[in-house]
Amino acid sequence: MMPRSRLLAKLDAAIASAGHPIEARCLRAERAGLLARQGQLEASRAAIDELTAQLAWAPNPTLRAWLALAEGLHGYYSALGRAAQEHIEQAWRLARDSSAMPRLHALAAAWLANMAFANDDMPRMAALVREALDTAAPEHHAARARAALVAGYAYHFAAAGARAQPWYEASRRHAIAEGDETQLSALMHNQAWMRASQARLALLFDTTDADCSFEHGLAASPAAADAVAQALMGAESIGHYDAGIGTASLGSLVPMLRAQVLTAQGRWPEALALFESHFEAARGDGLERLLPCLLADRAWCEWQVGQTRKARALVAAAEQALQQHCDTDDRAMAQARLAQVCSALGNGGTAQRQREAAERDHLLHLEQQRRIAALLDQALKGVDPAAV
Repeated sequence: MMPRSRLLAKLDAAIASAGHPIEARCLRAERAGLLARQGQLEASRAAIDELTAQLAWAPNPTLRAWLALAEGLHGYYSALGRAAQEHIEQAWRLARDSSAMPRLHALAAAWLANMAFANDDMPRMAALVREALDTAAPEHHAARARAALVAGYAYHFAAAGARAQPWYEASRRHAIAEGDETQLSALMHNQAWMRASQARLALLFDTTDADCSFEHGLAASPAAADAVAQALMGAESIGHYDAGIGTASLGSLVPMLRAQVLTAQGRWPEALALFESHFEAARGDGLERLLPCLLADRAWCEWQVGQTRKARALVAAAEQALQQHCDTDDRAMAQARLAQVCSALGNGGTAQRQREAAERDHLLHLEQQRRIAALLDQALKGVDPAAV
């Protein structure tokens, strides 16, 4: 039996005690958004459809705004897709243009900041984080938790871990105050993904000794080995926590994270077992932008266990996937991995081209990190995360 969510219980109580039908419907729309975040997509869809039908015969701008947010969250947690953004944009515009919906305004701004980061629109991300924090009242815990989380992982992505940590703590504090276990799960997910990504980058782009890494089967530096081990522990902790609270959304994320970290540790059969079991689900969950990395890592594992033919096919698939949109850091890591596989397969010329492309994208990523940190510093000037 699924554990009872504290936030869900709080929403149910508020719905039961609502003094007006519109207030109850808005709370039910908020509840539908929570169900989507928990992975209860069918229940969320049913609630959204019922409320949409009620809205058709009794129009109300506040309900329309809350329903737009719920619709957007349902779309986002169905497949991490960008199509969900238009609904959250609608919620944000409706709430922003009304003085009666500051909580929704702040919450929608925080979610749009989340999506701006995913869409590589960093100036808008930074501006929306500040807008959410400026708009949210002290008791608007959901908006503050999400905005602080975006600030935290954006700083983390920018390799500014010391600046990220206070924002992570602010997000945790507000998630606990809200009783939102799903937000705490999101916090764990983002921290684990960032740690794993940075550990893998360090191994693939070791500036002191390019051959000193798990990927070559040699001993990595103690710091690199510890970073990868910590990343694996984080990934495993997420799985245990999500199982404990009953979260079922985007179930392939943790297995794919573990597969990538296990690849970095040289645990090829374990990584392959996860790739084989969860790869297709990952595509359905919206991880298309990670395909080059996943395919390249899988190719490396197949080569390591003697499956040369499979490795060659996966290299070709990864090269094809690189023709689509891919974040700069993921592109750099995929190309670096492909350089290793191609070298192992005896394709020296291709390996050299992939390594050169990887180095170029790695430099672009380093510049992007500097830019993001500067944008956040400017947008959040004068804001103390401990007081958020």
